[in-house]
Amino acid sequence: MPENRTSPRRWPLLPLSPVILIRTCSVLFAGLMLGHMSGYPWRSPNVAQQIELMAAMKSVSFVFAGEPQTYWHLYTGWGILVAALLLSISIILWLISDLSTLAPRRIGLVAGTTSILSIVGSWISLYFFYIPPAIFFSVQSIVLLVATIQLLFGHDGHGGRLIAADTAEGTPSTGVSA
Repeated sequence: MPENRTSPRRWPLLPLSPVILIRTCSVLFAGLMLGHMSGYPWRSPNVAQQIELMAAMKSVSFVFAGEPQTYWHLYTGWGILVAALLLSISIILWLISDLSTLAPRRIGLVAGTTSILSIVGSWISLYFFYIPPAIFFSVQSIVLLVATIQLLFGHDGHGGRLIAADTAEGTPSTGVSA
């Protein structure tokens, strides 16, 4: 008589490799950057309140860090800076994903740190802004957490184990003993 065993249920993201998970987050960060930039008033404002607010932001001058500024300059500059930082995170995640097989623990720490920062980004977005960026940050956090677990605990996402090249000395192992 055959045994009636139930196989343990696997989380849907676990079969994916850390490279795919990190690159997925890279694309999500790029999407978050595009969404952020779409919120900038690139087009002319067409509502009277928007026109008045923009005029007020442009007309209020003050000295900030020794330079004359307006609220409009700060608003625009910080908005573009956030977009540049989101794009930088996206590019960095894409590039380091290849290193996950060479230095899984180190890349796992980077992915874990980015996952934690994504949780913070989700909370800030939910509290101060809108639901869509909070959802993006939340999904990124979960996906990067799965990649972190795989990298730190040595799973490749396909039932195998990653061969960790990280050593206590901080240099990759060459397999040659002296």
